Amino acid sequence: MRTRGLWLGLVVGMFVIGLICPVPGLAGEAGPQMQDTLNAVIKKGELTVGTFDFYPPWGFRDAQNNIVGMDVDIAKELAKELKVKLTLVPVPTTQDRINFLISGKIDVAISNFTATLERSKVITFSDPYVIDGIGVIFRKDAKIKNWADLNGKRVAVTTGSTGEELLKKEAPKAKILGFDQASTALLAVQQNKADGQIEDYTYTVYHAGRDKNLGFLDKPLSFQPYCFGVRKFDQEWLNYMNFFIYRLQQSGKMKELYKTWFAAEPFPVSPKW
Repeated sequence: MRTRGLWLGLVVGMFVIGLICPVPGLAGEAGPQMQDTLNAVIKKGELTVGTFDFYPPWGFRDAQNNIVGMDVDIAKELAKELKVKLTLVPVPTTQDRINFLISGKIDVAISNFTATLERSKVITFSDPYVIDGIGVIFRKDAKIKNWADLNGKRVAVTTGSTGEELLKKEAPKAKILGFDQASTALLAVQQNKADGQIEDYTYTVYHAGRDKNLGFLDKPLSFQPYCFGVRKFDQEWLNYMNFFIYRLQQSGKMKELYKTWFAAEPFPVSPKW
């Protein structure tokens, strides 16, 4: 009886301890896995940034095959603040920005990444660093003067982009031609395989200014925020990204970079009610 009492006491005691001090492994499995990218980057001495290498002027290849652009310049500023080496990882498609984050191939996506509620279900976005809009670039002989004129026209889009969804709403009778990259969609317009292209407003301005056969709608539709993309449950890293963006804007460096690449004033980041 005494032995049975001792065993019963031990079992009860272990049960109580388990309630007060849960086993670390089990506790971790019960909730979301927290990230600590900030300390991991500092410890490794390297920052891995996912960016485009086909989307001028945000990220593209120069004559020496180096990746350059506004987002690249921002990534360089971030690496400088962290005092680490910068490694750029080309992101092939818009969806791969999310795939590369989730798989751990990159620490942050800086790739004119439009924050949306749907995308926010999978990853987390920083505060906006630039405000852009959706625009239209077109062949001048297509005589497009507004969004309604896209009805019945062949319109190239980047598959899965916010512009594609907006086109379906604004011009439901347009013939949508899907492409994996904005550059191939633009080529379709230049080769008269499409009448126009829906893309980010800054993109339409940049390329229309470099091709006399192309025009663009001078007013963007549906202003949208560009943000950094990070993994979920990575709060310290997100806090650092937000403060970095604030400092870049507050110092005037963000405006300087924008004017360098676009020769224009950026749209205000803070909304006006």
